[in-house]
Amino acid sequence: MRTIVEGCELQEGCPFFQKAKDMEEETEAGAFFAIYCRGPKEGDCAIKSVADELGWDVVPDNMMPNGNPIPGTGGEEGWPDEVKRRVGP
Repeated sequence: MRTIVEGCELQEGCPFFQKAKDMEEETEAGAFFAIYCRGPKEGDCAIKSVADELGWDVVPDNMMPNGNPIPGTGGEEGWPDEVKRRVGP
């Protein structure tokens, strides 16, 4: 029997997916997980975009799929400049 896995095809290697998969949807990160990792905005993920363009080694551990840091994680101060430019305003 075949198992169907829902969600982003990059889930195994994505730091956000691994952190947020156990968060409740009522949290901001949990809501973004439901919308981006398992929902209609999967194709708009900033994490995928950064990984494709710059490589997984520069994807910040605290980046959410919308390009913002996970609340309560200290912001984007430690993010590489090329990541900030890629997801910035």
